[in-house]
Amino acid sequence: MFLTAILVGFVVWFIGGQNIIAGLAGAAVGLFLPRFYVNSQQSKRLNKFNDQLGDMLNLMVNGLRAGYSTMQAMEAVSKELPAPICDEFRRVVQEMQLGVAMQTSLDNLLRRIPSEDLDLVITAINVQREVGGNLAEILDTISFTIRERVRIKGEIRVLTSQTMYSGRMLAMLPIGVILILYFLNREYMMEYLSPANNTNLPCGYIALACIAILIIAGYVVMNKLADVEV
Repeated sequence: MFLTAILVGFVVWFIGGQNIIAGLAGAAVGLFLPRFYVNSQQSKRLNKFNDQLGDMLNLMVNGLRAGYSTMQAMEAVSKELPAPICDEFRRVVQEMQLGVAMQTSLDNLLRRIPSEDLDLVITAINVQREVGGNLAEILDTISFTIRERVRIKGEIRVLTSQTMYSGRMLAMLPIGVILILYFLNREYMMEYLSPANNTNLPCGYIALACIAILIIAGYVVMNKLADVEV
């Protein structure tokens, strides 16, 4: 994180004519780039995991109906399905083979993969182990529910993608224009940021602060409009 901040800050400082303000701004941006990348990869992995839950439940249901135990059905999932769901269930099976209780292993899985659909599956497995019942029928019902939720989420994602990308574009556009003007005509931007005539009031910085508040507010509102819970 700090290495990225130093690298981006140095590049922006060099491109910006070795200006310390440009270097500090680049360092601030570079400080948040690794976290943004990690959060983006986590979100993609979670969505991919949720999309695979329906196939995982079908495989477990078929295994249970064929006479497999719950652990054997999970082991089949770890061998038959693609990543990332196979990697996570392989870790669950390995923990159980080392003597960790199934409930603890599944709780560890939920801690690594904070998915509402996975929470529903784990709760059903734990309840079935406590009170008994036909786990295959329970998981079959949950599989249908999860498949419908995944389908609806996909439709909502398609319908709201335009709003989300519009919000990102509108939020980044003023920042991009300011940076381009700063690098192309630094004297003009510095005149804008200088105090007003016969006063010490930094009008330019006040305007930039107001712009930042409005951009953040607009971005949050557009994301809220596009965030539809299923």
